[in-house]
Amino acid sequence: MSENLLICIGDGDNIGDVIDFYLLSENLAEASKFSFQVKAAIEKIAEFAQNEMNASLVYVAGDDICFTVQANLNILSNLVCYSNFFLKTTGKTMSFGVGQTSVEALVSLRKAKVSGKGRVINFRGGDN
Repeated sequence: MSENLLICIGDGDNIGDVIDFYLLSENLAEASKFSFQVKAAIEKIAEFAQNEMNASLVYVAGDDICFTVQANLNILSNLVCYSNFFLKTTGKTMSFGVGQTSVEALVSLRKAKVSGKGRVINFRGGDN
C-alpha cells in the first residue's frame, strides 16, 4: 500500500448479538427493522466518507466498511463523528481501526473492540 494512503476499517459493535436476540425472541419484525437501520447507517457513512474526505470505498457490507483516504488528512474527528452517527441511528456503537496497511488497520480495529468498543484507534497513534 502507498505511504500516501490510510486504510480505515469500521465495524458495528455487537450487531450480531442484537439480531440474535430478536431471532431468539421470535421477533422477526424487530430483527428486520434493526437490520435496515444498520444498513442505512453504513451506507450513509460511506456517503459521508466519500463526500467529506474523498474516500475510495473498498467495501460496504453488513455492519462493516473499509475505505482509503489520503494520509495527509486529519481524519480522526470525522471517524468519531461517523461512530456517533452510527450510535444515534442504531443505538449501538461502532469501532474504527486506521493504518497504513490493511494489517495495521485490522489490528487497530481489534484493539478498538477489545478496549471498550465505540473507539477509533490509529495504529501509529492519535487514538480516540
